[in-house]
Amino acid sequence: MSLFSQLEELQWKQLQHDEKYHKDIWLLNVQQRITHMTLHLAKYSAKLSVAAFENDETEFKRTIVDCLIILFSSANIFNSRIYDISLSEQEKDFPDVKSLADHLIRTEHSESPNDRLGKFSKEFSVQTGIMCKAAESLDHLEPFPFRQTLVESLGRLFKISLTALYSLTNEELEILFAERLVPVEKKNIFFNRLGNYKTGY
Repeated sequence: MSLFSQLEELQWKQLQHDEKYHKDIWLLNVQQRITHMTLHLAKYSAKLSVAAFENDETEFKRTIVDCLIILFSSANIFNSRIYDISLSEQEKDFPDVKSLADHLIRTEHSESPNDRLGKFSKEFSVQTGIMCKAAESLDHLEPFPFRQTLVESLGRLFKISLTALYSLTNEELEILFAERLVPVEKKNIFFNRLGNYKTGY
């Protein structure tokens, strides 16, 4: 499966999960939905900072997976492909997600492994702060490029998160996502009828 196909499949499965299991958010208007997702990312940014400070790689990895899930969900709100908003033309030439991640690790993060969590959390915090500013400006109807700013930050956050994740593990994204999402889905009383992230909807 190509890099494009891998990312599109993950984004398509995320759309199905959100439609079936998060109706309360799915029915909000676009502004409310992206504000909700921005708050999620701000929450995770704080978790990443704490995990980095405590050098807790297990919690950092778990939170980065959650971040990636929210990033796919957020891209769907804007009807934008992660593939398009995140990657340069050169990066689109990589055959799959893992080879892309290996490239990003080599080229963007050559610092000492002992400092990598702190650097990732700082970069994540910067982009999340930009998204918070955009959401706040939208509430005030300020002269501000809301969509462009939010989409660009989502793209940057995807690359930061992917690089961070694959500096800690080599597991498949789809497996990691299923491990986080299926337990959430099982809380729904119609879980057996709705289908699920692991076996299909």
